[in-house]
Amino acid sequence: MDAMTLCSLLDDDSKRELDDLRKRINTLQERKRVLTSEAFQLHNALRTLQSRAAHITNKTAPVSRLPSDVLAIIFEESRRLLAPWSSPTNRPLSPEIQLSHVSSRWREVALSTPALWTTIRFPILHKEAAVVAYLQRCNQAPLSVHIGPKVADPDSLRFIAAQFVPRLNQIRELTLDTDEFAELCSLFYLFSEPPALILKRLKICCSDARGATGVPPRRDIFIAGAPLLSDIRLSAFPVGLPQTSATTLHFEPPPGPGNPLSRSAFLDILTPLSATLSTLHLRGYISGFHQEPGSAPVELPALKELVVHANSLNHGFNVFRNISTPAIESLSLVNVRRQGLSSIHKFIARTSPEHFQHLHTLRYINCDIDDDLDIYLPHATFALNELAVSVTHHTHLLRLLLNSDKQATLHGVPPLWPNLHTLSLHVPKSLDREREDSDSEEEDDPPPTMGLLLEVVQQRKAVGRPLDLIRIEGPHARSFHDEFTAVLLKAHEDLRSEFCSISPPYSADVQESEVDWAFAAQYIGHQYRLFMFKKHQQFAPLGAPATQSRGLPAYIYSSTPMQVP
Repeated sequence: MDAMTLCSLLDDDSKRELDDLRKRINTLQERKRVLTSEAFQLHNALRTLQSRAAHITNKTAPVSRLPSDVLAIIFEESRRLLAPWSSPTNRPLSPEIQLSHVSSRWREVALSTPALWTTIRFPILHKEAAVVAYLQRCNQAPLSVHIGPKVADPDSLRFIAAQFVPRLNQIRELTLDTDEFAELCSLFYLFSEPPALILKRLKICCSDARGATGVPPRRDIFIAGAPLLSDIRLSAFPVGLPQTSATTLHFEPPPGPGNPLSRSAFLDILTPLSATLSTLHLRGYISGFHQEPGSAPVELPALKELVVHANSLNHGFNVFRNISTPAIESLSLVNVRRQGLSSIHKFIARTSPEHFQHLHTLRYINCDIDDDLDIYLPHATFALNELAVSVTHHTHLLRLLLNSDKQATLHGVPPLWPNLHTLSLHVPKSLDREREDSDSEEEDDPPPTMGLLLEVVQQRKAVGRPLDLIRIEGPHARSFHDEFTAVLLKAHEDLRSEFCSISPPYSADVQESEVDWAFAAQYIGHQYRLFMFKKHQQFAPLGAPATQSRGLPAYIYSSTPMQVP
């Protein structure tokens, strides 16, 4: 019904009242518009004043008085922190991005610090636009680049070829992290020919436990050379490395027991590095160790640290049939079973003192030690000054040490391991169950394991070779440390102790695992895979399922554009 029809149906009084109401409505609407405009202007003025006040106030904060170069150092240190990804739907912003959003001065300092923009993780944290921005902001500073997973599509490979390959001589640290062997082969194709003149650290990881049937072919990388390469971390598959003087070599567990690295491929990788290698970690699955090599073991004259995981012995008994370590100083044995450990002990006893006269650190982590372990091992490792054992798992070794010290005290002779001054204890689980199972009638008596440790401490003191340090490691280190410290105080024993609640990776070169470059790459990669798994759980219809060998299903999503902050 239009206005004319409505007016014709109203009497004069109603018409006058309606006109009056319309005028008042128009007046109020105009007033509302004016007030809204004034409110908007007031809001802008208020924001401007507040911003200025905050700017003045921020200048009085202690952090604002820091010189820009000191602030830049703090920014760089903050990037070392590793935190879990809290959001199941959004990837976290990199620390440098968050820092550049705090204030105008912080942004100015961040953007003028090239070293702050040198870590690129594509596509885990940085999409294509972000990578381009980082490459512009880093200037010519050396780069740390993490590529993968999920980069097998043509667009990603073209982007890698266009942005990273031409800058290989600017890359100091490179991680290739894939879930499929075919994906890794595509990356090898891109990085096989060009040189990497300043590359120092290389990590190549492929967790594809099903993609390689039989023996995978050898893949070469950096054929033109990487003269400064010193630290190499590899999954256990054949890799042709450039001519280099590397000092560190790790073989990691992926792709798993179903695809072990052949003995010949292992020796092909190891032999060119034999003259300079000082650190060797064997955590990957390697076959053929049980076979006689048919030739002399590979001589590693510079090797100081050796870590042997049970994975590398699943197909044999004695790693020393294939490598010779005359200058070894640190030997770590992790999860090694009784038969493999017995073979290693016999080899040490048989070849000492020629091969193990410099062994200073011996670590047993969750190994199956024979109950008939005799004194030949301590005699063969007489130079030992640090012994590491797993609590409740290696009490027999502690009893051997205790009994030998008692015999030395009784007969007035030097004890076994006369130079031992550090005892490291790995605490994988709580001692509550042991305390409950104890038959002691005294409620304040320590658990049997702590009682044994106290006896060891006291007997080393009685024999004239007191311990200098008790180091406690593992997830239950704090509670064990607190209780054992109380036991020492009650017994009036003065002994320095320290603990680390994070389980160490059983290596002296990565004790501070939160700053180890390879650990950081592994951690970020795991967080990304967990993020993708949770994302699929929340948005299942949007994903296309694929298989991932690390226990989490992987899902492929279409790429989305990302604005660079």
